Amino acid sequence: MASDMQREEIRSWVNKDALSKALEVGMHGAPEIKHDEKMHYLGEFRERVIRLLTKEQVTEPGVYPEILESLKDQRAAQLVISGDINYRSVEKYRSLADKIGKTCTVVRDPDMIGNTGLVVVSDDAVDIADITVPDRKTKLGRLGVQTALVNAAGENVCDKCYKKITEADPGEAINYRKLTLADRFWGGHCPACEGKHR
Repeated sequence: MASDMQREEIRSWVNKDALSKALEVGMHGAPEIKHDEKMHYLGEFRERVIRLLTKEQVTEPGVYPEILESLKDQRAAQLVISGDINYRSVEKYRSLADKIGKTCTVVRDPDMIGNTGLVVVSDDAVDIADITVPDRKTKLGRLGVQTALVNAAGENVCDKCYKKITEADPGEAINYRKLTLADRFWGGHCPACEGKHR
């Protein structure tokens, strides 16, 4: 139905005389194909999206390994992030894109709709059926990882917890660091182990 409406709008535009087109462009701007779709995907066409995270997923501690993997995809051209997200959360993904050599754009537009927080996009249509990424708690919970360890993303954990998380999902190694002897000397402890004993 939406495509029928778009076809009708295009047909209507084509049938207008040059003066009517010029007046309409002057008053409303140039017509845009699939405007609503683009507003849902941070200004990008759905068929160009390789991976998508919600705003909540972007603000979680750590980064999603699926985004790192998608940025390494040869089809990936850039990372686009919603401007509604705090700087700290944006920066961790921006630096990830920089390390891979991909550009990162932060989009601020009050017309954006939906809960899309981040998309990895191609310059061409890729038509990937499932672009969403399951949230880390659900995914790692299914793999038998305790909530306390999932919540310790971005922190130093003991060798045992580091081994658990990397065996469950090797990609998660980017979100954890091992506690060092110096960390322990200065009072560092494993938040995952501490969380289990509360």
